[in-house]
Amino acid sequence: MNLLKIFIAAFSATNMMTTFSYLLSASYKRLFREPVMLDYILKGVGIKLSGRWHKVGGWIAHYIIGLALVFCYEAIWRYTGVHFGFLSGIAMGIISGILGIICWHAIYSTAIHDDVARRSYYIQLFFGHIIFACVVVIAFKIFKYDPVSKIEPYL
Repeated sequence: MNLLKIFIAAFSATNMMTTFSYLLSASYKRLFREPVMLDYILKGVGIKLSGRWHKVGGWIAHYIIGLALVFCYEAIWRYTGVHFGFLSGIAMGIISGILGIICWHAIYSTAIHDDVARRSYYIQLFFGHIIFACVVVIAFKIFKYDPVSKIEPYL
């Protein structure tokens, strides 16, 4: 396991997924921005950050979730015999998209802003996770990191 390559893949994939949701949010004039929504959730559960941390809580949560997801992908590729590549990446994106929808649906049933168009958000969330997973595969390939291999080449 190469932590630096995992961190870079997580950062890159989270950035691309966030860019995708920000572009759709601007195009359709709807709230699809995960960091903003995560900030609402943090406030809703009583975590109110102040000062300069006020606007970064949702971002920090988003990057932590992205990193956790990449660790899960890496573990699946390493320990289950699932072949590392774009097909398995897309499959993992689909699965994590469905899991993301289930999580957000559970969150919506507690408390979040009413101005969120749930169906539209779920659709973009699903495709955002496929983009996320594909970027993870691309980042691993760029850095010549094969999570299945026991021997890693140096950069």
